[in-house]
Amino acid sequence: MMRIFRRILRLYQGFIVSGVILLFGTLGVIFAVVPGVQATIALYERLGVLEKEHEALSTKLSFLTSMQEDNLRDQLAMLLSVVPQDKSVPSIFTTLEGLAQQSGVSIGEINLTSPGSLATGSAVSQMTSGKKIGASTLPFLLSATGVYDQIRSFVSSINQVKRLFDVTSFEFSIGSAGVTRVSLSLSAFYQPLPTKVGSVEAPLSSLTPKEEDVLAKLIKYPDFSASAFQPLTPVSIGGKRDPFAR
Repeated sequence: MMRIFRRILRLYQGFIVSGVILLFGTLGVIFAVVPGVQATIALYERLGVLEKEHEALSTKLSFLTSMQEDNLRDQLAMLLSVVPQDKSVPSIFTTLEGLAQQSGVSIGEINLTSPGSLATGSAVSQMTSGKKIGASTLPFLLSATGVYDQIRSFVSSINQVKRLFDVTSFEFSIGSAGVTRVSLSLSAFYQPLPTKVGSVEAPLSSLTPKEEDVLAKLIKYPDFSASAFQPLTPVSIGGKRDPFAR
């Protein structure tokens, strides 16, 4: 039996050696070469992702470099006068007072209220208008008197000033002496600045033509609320500063 086995082994020795070499070669390819190829492919794909990120960041950097910081600060200050980051009640009063002086009407009453205390239709309208633009609203009631042309000028200009108001409802009456009285339900918009910014990879887009037109219109609106933020000028009193000085 051993003789037969040795004889077969002697006859097919070359094939057996070749088969063993082929087997180990195949195992080497499976356990060594294939993982290396997979790792190379993964690195290549990652390189492609990094190249895209680098291109996006380069585009973003070029966009930021082309923008003027002073211009952005001016635009932000202007937009905050239109829609402040808090309720800014003083700016409401100064804006209405300035608008009243411009149109010639006399303001009778300003009543800051809450949506729940308004009529149902007005409350719903104010809440809806705020949700449309994603801003918060401060509702209030206003009454004013004047001649018809003055009231018309006041009402037509009330949503074209740099403290954005929305007229939700109004009613007016004309007296026998020609004095017109108007009662308005309005909302003053405000929106806190975001506390979080987008990721570094997030793309930046320039303003659309429609947004540019809106910005150009807002710039032209009069700003009566500016006086609410002007610092008080210290008053210099003449005479000796030290009453005990000789």
